[in-house]
Amino acid sequence: MKKFIITLIFILTVQIWGYSQTPSKPDTLQLSPKELFGESGDWNNLGILESYIDFSKDVLSSSNLSVGIIGKQVSTTLNLGYSKTSNNGKWGHSFASSINPIWNYYGVGYGFSRNTNTRTTTLQSFYSTDFNFQKDITLSFIDVFRTKKWGTFGYSVIASKSFWNSYEGQWEGKYTVDANGNFVDLIYPIVPSSSQITYKGMAMYTYTHKTKLVNISPQIFLMSDIYKVFKDGTASDLSYVDDFNLDLYYGASFDWKITKRFILNTNIRFNKTWDKLSESVGYKKSNPIMFMIGTNFQF
Repeated sequence: MKKFIITLIFILTVQIWGYSQTPSKPDTLQLSPKELFGESGDWNNLGILESYIDFSKDVLSSSNLSVGIIGKQVSTTLNLGYSKTSNNGKWGHSFASSINPIWNYYGVGYGFSRNTNTRTTTLQSFYSTDFNFQKDITLSFIDVFRTKKWGTFGYSVIASKSFWNSYEGQWEGKYTVDANGNFVDLIYPIVPSSSQITYKGMAMYTYTHKTKLVNISPQIFLMSDIYKVFKDGTASDLSYVDDFNLDLYYGASFDWKITKRFILNTNIRFNKTWDKLSESVGYKKSNPIMFMIGTNFQF
């Protein structure tokens, strides 16, 4: 009997040891809404808006060199362009490229213009990408009117389509534990690839004050998203008229008359954004201060 008890204890010990050595799949647990609310303050900076950069608005510039400052970050954009006008000056073609290695932004574009003494109408296309996560295609109709007394007015109707690859979303409270209940890892949701079509409008005004040494042109630009179509292949697909939103850009352009043929252009531009819809879901557009330098050489 004693031998049988010893044998039974040995068998149970071997079985328990064997089970403890068998790899087990981690269990997935989910925090309750109350627990998630408390943890999110630490993990996701709950209540703090995530800032983003709108490349189509903040990076592009007609200047050769554009410097954007957001907080302590400084970003430089190199813009290169070539324009060709018909012999009578009524038609024009323009080619442009934009390079920003700090924000990983690269773009190329083409524009076709019709010119009169008081008006320039342009149809422009632009493609940009970061070669990793996002790419954009933009088509713009731009109409600019010049007056001798009241300055220059303009408006633009813009349609753009953005594509985003899938990415790791914010933590939603899921995590794994081992067989002993010890924490193993957090589980982050994978946000599927998506696209968005945006229709927007822009209005601008500038007035030039001329002197012998420099032409000074205060500028103001107003831009607003009007209608959006978002698709990611899930129940999140939707199209809607956007709530009130406005991007205000204001500043001044200076044309320094270095020689009769060579003009050095400098710009300073500030930005202010109103967009309650984006802020309600935790995002806020960054508002850079932009300094721009360009040249104009008349052959």
